[in-house]
Amino acid sequence: MRTCALIPAFNEASHIAAVVEAAKRHVEKVVVIDDGSRDGTAEIAAAAGAACLRLPSNGGKGSALQAGIALARSQGFTHVVTLDGDGQHLPEDIPAMLRVAEEAGADLIIGTRTFDRAQMPRARFYSNTIGSRVASLLVGREIRDSQCGFRLMRLDRLCALKLRSRRYEFEMEVLIKMARSGGAIAQAPVQMVYDQGRERSKMKPIRDTVRICLWSLVFRFQEV
Repeated sequence: MRTCALIPAFNEASHIAAVVEAAKRHVEKVVVIDDGSRDGTAEIAAAAGAACLRLPSNGGKGSALQAGIALARSQGFTHVVTLDGDGQHLPEDIPAMLRVAEEAGADLIIGTRTFDRAQMPRARFYSNTIGSRVASLLVGREIRDSQCGFRLMRLDRLCALKLRSRRYEFEMEVLIKMARSGGAIAQAPVQMVYDQGRERSKMKPIRDTVRICLWSLVFRFQEV
């Protein structure tokens, strides 16, 4: 396995260096896809040791990941691990995901958080619960954390899929189309991180969950 970490980032200057430095310990290369940031995210990431792919404007998380995936494939990597640049995903969990990939031979490993209602904002708790139930129905197996962007993916299987998403629905599209194409899916426990009780994610729980669920029905019937 040759693994590259892909970190899409939009205005994450306060967190990106720590994420890059921690991820470098567990993978061959770290690539930050700067999605039109205006706060020096790319410069800080480069100083921390990441290769930076700078996009001219903010096109969305899915667009940033598509660009990073194409770069990783062109450089001969076999796998990519995706994680957010805001510190919600702990790079220390990457080795556990790599072990699951080797042991299970899976094409997609989804980081699975333990949802504690007492520690999570109500909207986030219910958006994750509903999204995961919808995903489970659509792929025909239990998916415990469908919206988690902390994933390990095998590039040859991933790049064979016809992926069109540009925003937060990208993860759901990958999951549904990977399952429909016969890809092996596994799940690995990862830690859930909140900043003094408040999440850092730019995702809007209600609006984006509704959007993701509606798009999921489209993905179920699109060409894979």
